[in-house]
Amino acid sequence: MKFSRKRRQFFIFFIDLLIMILSVYISLAIRNLYLPTFLSFLVHLLNYPLVILTWVVIMYTLGMYSLEIPFRTDKTLIKLLVSATAGTLVGFATFYLFSSDDGILPKTVLVVYNLTSLFLIYFWRYIFDKHFSNNKNLNKYVFIGYNETVESLLELTSKNSYVNFSPTAVFDEFISIRPSNLPESVTFLHTYDELKIFLANNTIKVYVMPSEKIFSSEVRRLLFDALSNRAVFYSLPDFFEVMTRRIPLGAINESWFLRHIHFESRGLYYILKRFFDVIISGTLLLITIVFWPLFAIIIKVESKGPVFFRQIREGKSGKRFTLYKFRTMRSEDNNFSPTTEKDNRITKFGNIMRKTRIDELPQLLNVIKGDMSLIGPRPERPELSAELETTVPFFKQRLMVKPGITGWDQVSGEYHSPSKEDTYKKLQYDLYYIKNQSPMLDISIFFKTIMTIFLRQGR
Repeated sequence: MKFSRKRRQFFIFFIDLLIMILSVYISLAIRNLYLPTFLSFLVHLLNYPLVILTWVVIMYTLGMYSLEIPFRTDKTLIKLLVSATAGTLVGFATFYLFSSDDGILPKTVLVVYNLTSLFLIYFWRYIFDKHFSNNKNLNKYVFIGYNETVESLLELTSKNSYVNFSPTAVFDEFISIRPSNLPESVTFLHTYDELKIFLANNTIKVYVMPSEKIFSSEVRRLLFDALSNRAVFYSLPDFFEVMTRRIPLGAINESWFLRHIHFESRGLYYILKRFFDVIISGTLLLITIVFWPLFAIIIKVESKGPVFFRQIREGKSGKRFTLYKFRTMRSEDNNFSPTTEKDNRITKFGNIMRKTRIDELPQLLNVIKGDMSLIGPRPERPELSAELETTVPFFKQRLMVKPGITGWDQVSGEYHSPSKEDTYKKLQYDLYYIKNQSPMLDISIFFKTIMTIFLRQGR
């Protein structure tokens, strides 16, 4: 199943890549009103790798290679417009900075190229969805077992249409009365005969199973028959992860970490991650440090207190370090309790810095020192961590990796306070990141962070 899924994703990517290469030829023909020679096409193509890479990264970041996300006309078009805009900007920057000595000026066809790519990729994705996508066969699923995590997943997916799966039924022979929180659209099945009749009358290709329940031999035989008919079976934690891009804390245990967290195979990844942490942080520091005196003056003029905010935080394996930020709150009468929504301690310029993430810039020093990474779970205060470890399961496991300036939780589209309820949600995102750490996920978070800054208010 995983191989087939990866193969389908690679097929989509490969066709996208062919289209982006072919668009160079088409844009030259449109610009010059005649078919270019193969040599001319190759010479121009050599100027487009960064543009094509930008397209691929943005499309991946926006979820266009996820098989679970349905094709929707308006949303797909918006995603392609964002990709085309980014490709155009990167192209102009590249072509003007690195002008060619052979007289080739690819910037003259750049806009035509990005519009051509947008149109052709949209058309290809539309055709794929109509004739080749298997989402229509896989969109109905059945829970074999019911518990609080199933209830939570049904509630989450009723509000969020991120994926193209819809719950059809819940079967549980250990529960005789229909759960009160079960949506009316979901059928509840209690007996083997009810399940058998339901499966005979409905085409179900996806089954989700809580690992802790052992069903009768008749039910198991029925499920084995479905397996023989190429049905897909998910454990509840894995399906929850697919649907929400979180890890369900209520459905995992200590052995889950031993089975799913593998640091020994990521040695090269961590070396590259540290390399890019230093390079990117050093570059950003050099670019922005000329503005730091101006920020310092505004901070001092607006309110009394130091320019920098310093606080002890917990890093990897519980190692403590001093975190640096620009001060955004008044120092007088401040007990330094966690920030709340519309907190009146935040200054006017501090509010601007929070929304633009300028207040995070001094943390680049923490990254260079090695206390933090650019991307990872947010570091917490030791006293707050000690309290949360007693109330939130597996909270301490987030310390298995370095904390970051930004992370999967920060780009989730939600604001999470330090409360127990919000920390529970935040940890679900953090564990997803720890389990799925990869260069592509880091790149995705990096670009999502940029979009978060520009497209919505931050805190």
